[in-house]
Amino acid sequence: MTKIIKQEKINYPYLEKPLSVYTFENGHKAVLAYKQSPIINISSWVKTGSINENDKNNGVSHFVEHLLFKGTTKYPAGCFDRTMEQKGGIINAATWKDYTFYYINIPKEHFKIALEMHADMMVDALFPTEEIGPAFNPNKDTPKEKRERYVVIEEIRMGEDNNWRKVYKNLNSSMYENHPYKREVIGTKEIIANISQQEIYSYYKTFYVPSNITTIIVGEFKEEDVIKLIEENFNFKEDTNIEKCIPDKKEREISIKNPKTIIDYAQINTGYIMIGALADSAKNLKETIALDLLSTILGDGKSSRLYSDLIESKTEPYYYQLESCHYQFKDGDNFFIEANFDSKKKDIVIEELKEHLKKLETIEPDELKKAKKRAKVNFAQDSEMVADIADAIGYWATVCDDISLADKYLKTLEEIDCTYLQNIAQKYLNPDKISISLLLPEGDK
Repeated sequence: MTKIIKQEKINYPYLEKPLSVYTFENGHKAVLAYKQSPIINISSWVKTGSINENDKNNGVSHFVEHLLFKGTTKYPAGCFDRTMEQKGGIINAATWKDYTFYYINIPKEHFKIALEMHADMMVDALFPTEEIGPAFNPNKDTPKEKRERYVVIEEIRMGEDNNWRKVYKNLNSSMYENHPYKREVIGTKEIIANISQQEIYSYYKTFYVPSNITTIIVGEFKEEDVIKLIEENFNFKEDTNIEKCIPDKKEREISIKNPKTIIDYAQINTGYIMIGALADSAKNLKETIALDLLSTILGDGKSSRLYSDLIESKTEPYYYQLESCHYQFKDGDNFFIEANFDSKKKDIVIEELKEHLKKLETIEPDELKKAKKRAKVNFAQDSEMVADIADAIGYWATVCDDISLADKYLKTLEEIDCTYLQNIAQKYLNPDKISISLLLPEGDK
């Protein structure tokens, strides 16, 4: 049983009690958020994703996510899924650039067995070779046994047929020089088809270590009972006979060093464009909130500038989809504008979107007021359901590495004025600092 070496209380917006954060002797953290509910959410967030990969194992984080459900010493493959579903539980997982997380939503009367099985999966995954499946040539062969290796490759193939995926892939890889963020999280067919069980297991034992994992419990419970269960069940097993995985060096890139335009072609009828910019990390709370506000003003919904100026006011619109978005990452954020449009208007579209980035140098008070109101609503909604609370805490703990930032969000939001927003737009969304990815019909070559 692992001892607790630190316990602290952290205020968290909209919850009736502060969060209880426990740090164990081995570095594992547990965050307990009390909320009256018939459902309890259990999740474990691992501080690893494509950020810890290299050219030889790109996609292994996502592959591990799939394989973690394929059995432990105690429970064979399929047992965890069946047991949770029989008890009304919903289980799933996700992999992204900075993290991989696993969760269960379960009626609170089944909390004990859910936590036991979840912990067992996290600390004692076996990665059986029969569940991984044999290596094969994904460009020539179809394996007789369609195991998890084949499942992931089919997922990759589906993405290759998605137009937005193509545009994003080209843009994402062009924005970075060396940082691992430049790669796709899902990896490549060739790597997944051939990566060995030993390489997968080594990655798991390198990064699924206690100091890299935060377990979050949200719901109605007795705190002492929950902590006792965590102490009893999260028994991490050391394996010193593995070759540690070494990720790429991670020098932060918060601006595009060599802005470029990439044009690709496909058998399509309309054009697709994504414009991308880099910014400081998610932990820079004030700048991150400012970029969220700018995204809302620029391209979030029918009241946004892009919709009003380029769709609603046109007698014959040539945009079919148009929006902006802001992604938060540990080593630096992304800001995007994306549009589906009449490809014959390509040059006009590029100039119009660049012009709208320039116009962010002027923000009107009414625009800022509306954007702040939207931000407050979204922030409050993250504290309504146990699953949403867990996801938000996981983000603060993993991407920002500081849960206490959540309690500073609303105060920081109020501090932002038009001048500050304009300065952030000039700092990060200058048209000279962007890269552009286009996907056009073959006939437009």
